[in-house]
Amino acid sequence: MSPRPSGRTSAVATCSKRSLSTSGGIAVSGVSELVTAPAAESTPVAKADSLAHRVLAAVIFLPALWIVTDRGGPFFMVTVSLVVLFGSREFFGMLEARGLRPSSIAGILCGLALVAAAWFRQGLYHELVLAAGVLLLMVLELRHRTFDKAVAHIGATILALLYVGFLGSHLVLLRELPRLSGTDYALGADYVFLAVVYTWGCDTGAYIVGRTLGRHSLLERVSPNKSREGAIGGLVFAGIGGYIAHLTFASDFLGPVTAVVLGVMVATAGQFGDMVESLIKRDLAVKDSAAILPGHGGVLDRFDSLFYAAPVLYYALKFYVT
Repeated sequence: MSPRPSGRTSAVATCSKRSLSTSGGIAVSGVSELVTAPAAESTPVAKADSLAHRVLAAVIFLPALWIVTDRGGPFFMVTVSLVVLFGSREFFGMLEARGLRPSSIAGILCGLALVAAAWFRQGLYHELVLAAGVLLLMVLELRHRTFDKAVAHIGATILALLYVGFLGSHLVLLRELPRLSGTDYALGADYVFLAVVYTWGCDTGAYIVGRTLGRHSLLERVSPNKSREGAIGGLVFAGIGGYIAHLTFASDFLGPVTAVVLGVMVATAGQFGDMVESLIKRDLAVKDSAAILPGHGGVLDRFDSLFYAAPVLYYALKFYVT
């Protein structure tokens, strides 16, 4: 990911958390950054304003998100649909800004259809909708008069569908998993909360360890400001978060060792999600996917880790619980 005006910390420069998450449902990247902040953002006033925006966004959005997660059903499905809608618009907007010609409207509609399919009848038609969407998006390229870079345009459209719509729809699959396994439907909220705990724990650990011990770049060619120490710290904190989750709300479906191992697995996926988004934005020459969330960037900037973490946790719990 391109360096932010305020990033996470190293010994050399200031690092701050990429984002903030609580039990409400916005979870974010978990890799520490080594950042040299621009002069304008290095002032205490600028940092205070950025922190105030983050806190304000958390106070407004997180309680509402937790309420709809707890209720589940169409309420949660619609909430995830909004995330996929805005995230897809951001992705297609970045593609178009780089001169690509994606089938944006069709791609967004296919992404929303995937979310709805994840909710309808326990995801029975989820794979069918995905296959139909991919086929449709390829066929739509035939409508153009010229076929210059047609493969690139098709590939970009399908990438946006998979990255935002397909991965994002796993949040709904995760919430609806109890219906598939025949267990208490209320457990679905705990499953989603567990994904948030893992990604939030990873982000917190990455921030703390990166700020105090960050020395070595994690993957310099993609995002030179992320540290190995922060990444390791994120995994450790995610494991601790898993153990705390077992003690507090997850003991009915996870043992202590499984909770810790899952935490490391999910946090690893979340960190890869952050790095992949960094790679995409670097190639598309953008710093933030958008500025829709005050102090947080765009939807993709906030959900990159969760888009990767949710499928990993879903399939792990699907095989473990069922």
